[in-house]
Amino acid sequence: MTSDRKIAANRRNAKKSTGPRTEAGRRHSRRNALQHGLAVAIGSQPSFREDIEALAKALVGDGGQPNEFARQVAEAELDLLRIRKIRASQLNAAVGNPGAPSEAYAELGESLAKLERYERRAYSRRKRALGALIS
Repeated sequence: MTSDRKIAANRRNAKKSTGPRTEAGRRHSRRNALQHGLAVAIGSQPSFREDIEALAKALVGDGGQPNEFARQVAEAELDLLRIRKIRASQLNAAVGNPGAPSEAYAELGESLAKLERYERRAYSRRKRALGALIS
């Protein structure tokens, strides 16, 4: 059981960490998920809508109308392409700068780990949508 002292400390700490208090801080924190664009659903970006539809139509074949599962497969596949492009760009930048400080390589490692997380999610979404599309 949690002690009264610990409960009181937790309550005090909770009052200190309630997120941004100013309107400017709230506006800034709203954009946190958009750091490198992978957190944004690709279907909500107008520049990708045509690509999604074209790939979804190719998935269902001649004359077929793409359904939601075909679009989900297309979105996941385009996400995977974006992730690969970002990873290649980051690795090329690192290779092109062999004299970079070790901190730069540590940041590269962290960034690649984040990309891997997005990649796993995209693979999982694609696998689920393909299963639903086929069945």
